[in-house]
Amino acid sequence: MKYRLASPVIDAQIAEILRKLRLSMNGIVSDHMTQNGIIYKKNYGVSIPRIKEIATQYTPNDDLALQLWNLQIRETMILATLLVPVDSLTPELADEWVDRCNQIEIVEQACMNLFSKLPFADSLCLEWVSSGKDWKQITGFTLGARIFKLLNASEVKKVIEIAVKNSDTNNFFLYKAVALCLSRFCRINKETTGYIQKEIDVLSGTTSVSQHYIWNEVHQEILFLSNL
Repeated sequence: MKYRLASPVIDAQIAEILRKLRLSMNGIVSDHMTQNGIIYKKNYGVSIPRIKEIATQYTPNDDLALQLWNLQIRETMILATLLVPVDSLTPELADEWVDRCNQIEIVEQACMNLFSKLPFADSLCLEWVSSGKDWKQITGFTLGARIFKLLNASEVKKVIEIAVKNSDTNNFFLYKAVALCLSRFCRINKETTGYIQKEIDVLSGTTSVSQHYIWNEVHQEILFLSNL
């Protein structure tokens, strides 16, 4: 993880942001998240709309974003995804950032606010789903679900292939991300839908919880699309 030289301006902004977060904290929400296994180094329980409101008060800056990300506080990490200039995030730095994603909320926010907007998002998607590391794969499939319209035919086929290979897993977030990604891919065109349906047909009679979930979610999506 890269670090920046100390800056009085950035330090002042960080202190100001932390004050705003503390004033907006919601202990009930934070405790509820912890009780449900959503555990952060620190979590103020601030709502996403309030976090986005705070982000609008600052000019995007890579130094500010990096320091916010490195704090590993729920709210500062989400703010970082909103405040990093897209053109300053290299593939190498994006890969460092994703290594710190270990909560599904951070994965979803990072994919929505940042990763999906990068010009090399398709390459990141393929790299991460192929990584063999659970949280990188979860991020890769979540990203794939968001940028499915930007992927070319060969990229789509590769992600589908990897998704099916990783369908038998005990990781709840991984098989949910796989199901979401494949369901979104069904919206590309009828040919892709047919290909996915053929690939997951072998999962229909499985005793695997994850494979049954994936098959059911994708099957329901296909039924929904066929009735449009």
